[in-house]
Amino acid sequence: MFSDEWPDWQAAAEALRAGRLTPYALWEQADGAIGRWEPRVHAFLHYDRAAAQRRAAAPGPGAWSGAPLVVKDVADVAGMPTTGGSRAYRLRPARDAAVVRRWREAGALLMGKTNTEELAFGVITAPTVNPWALDRIPGGSSGGTAAAVAAGMAMGGLGTDTAGSIRIPAALCGVVGLKPTQNALPMTGIMALAPSFDTVGPLAHSVADASALFDLMGGPEGRGAHAEPRIRVLVPDAYWAGRLDDGVAAAWARALRVFEAGGARIQAVALPSWDHWRDVFLAVRRPESYTVHRRVLEGPRRARLGGSLAARLEEGRAVSAVDYLAAQAERRHLADQYRRRLGAGVMALPTVGVVAPRVGEHHVQLPRGSTGVWEALVALTLPASVLGFPAVSVPMGRSADGLPTGLQIVGGPGADRQVLAVAAWWARRAHHAPSRPSLPAP
Repeated sequence: MFSDEWPDWQAAAEALRAGRLTPYALWEQADGAIGRWEPRVHAFLHYDRAAAQRRAAAPGPGAWSGAPLVVKDVADVAGMPTTGGSRAYRLRPARDAAVVRRWREAGALLMGKTNTEELAFGVITAPTVNPWALDRIPGGSSGGTAAAVAAGMAMGGLGTDTAGSIRIPAALCGVVGLKPTQNALPMTGIMALAPSFDTVGPLAHSVADASALFDLMGGPEGRGAHAEPRIRVLVPDAYWAGRLDDGVAAAWARALRVFEAGGARIQAVALPSWDHWRDVFLAVRRPESYTVHRRVLEGPRRARLGGSLAARLEEGRAVSAVDYLAAQAERRHLADQYRRRLGAGVMALPTVGVVAPRVGEHHVQLPRGSTGVWEALVALTLPASVLGFPAVSVPMGRSADGLPTGLQIVGGPGADRQVLAVAAWWARRAHHAPSRPSLPAP
């Protein structure tokens, strides 16, 4: 939640219309949260306080006039640098990315650029940490946006998702994150990683806010949820066997009871093994990522890439055209198969099988054994990315030690509004009290 008084934009907008709140006061709340949280959380790469203050004093008209929003630093914002979190890039865009322009036209206050895993390639987003526990990661690669929203430094924000990069940090930071249907929103002005998978979408404090931001971004019309409660929910529980830690497993059991109590029809569905999803994904992602960043990899800026990133991007050179085309064909086959299986229903599963790992952890312990952090975090988000289907992560409650968990709703292609409606339907029945993290003593 953004604040005790205005938990999300829907509440703030009503107060603004009634004259109980001003855009400037809303900015002051966000700016105050930045002052308190940012020295500890490190969510921002660029925040020009004076410029934001000037814009807050005279925001443009529109449905989101004065709403403080943040943008992941892979999307162009006129007047702010775009770096992708890397020393290898420092662009000075003259224009907003297409989706950012629509937020600006709606009067939103674009506060600044948030941290991302370098070139959006990973799930950690160092040095950003999780507002719910400063010794934990926020997830990635949209970790800066998720942390800023969770800490009340913004009412919403922009992320990108290639293998789970919106949904993973949304789940770990306790906010809502939508990965739209592949190609549902324009990617103009967004730094690519793997164009066959890249999507752009909102993170927010509520499903209603995420839905409204999706509308502003140009979300196309599509089918909504059935009016009656007996929504058909497919559950691939055999797929994640041994992949849930105790906190997520307990939260999922409660989530399933909410579906059942609401009259949802629960059906089992089989998914291919993790290895199959991973292999298809990597056969496409690796050569595409190499091609996107080839000029850097083959030029003097290569030395500016951090850690092992250059070597990992270089892996794309070894993928043959035959393997790439075969993987794309398998994606189409899987998408057709699961579009027919879903029909008018949705698939429900935990967003991430673990609560936020500790900073510096390379492996997490699960019932199936020790698992690398990347696999642990993307194992449940990757299928929707490979399929190109819409998926939303909504807070599913917290573990015994107070860490957020996420529920993921996946729909068929074009069913973005349906997954949002089902997520809202579930959230109303889950009765989770709005909450926000508290800053621990230094």
